[in-house]
Amino acid sequence: MAQINISLSDDLLAYIEGKVENPSALIESLLQKWQHQQEKQALAEACKMVDELNLGWDEEWQTQAITDWEASGLSDSIPQ
Repeated sequence: MAQINISLSDDLLAYIEGKVENPSALIESLLQKWQHQQEKQALAEACKMVDELNLGWDEEWQTQAITDWEASGLSDSIPQ
């Protein structure tokens, strides 16, 4: 696993260390949630463009696309 270094103020570091046992796990969790939000936003924007271009996506197709995405396992690899 790759490592990165971040700089935090002393106050913030003391707060985090007082609230969580593993600050690295907290940061990893926050980044995973951010990644999930970015992916959801990208999917929403893509769906909006399809709707705007009137490419024939109806509700059934959209539901199937979401079902396929969930079945692919991509949705399981991202913490909620």
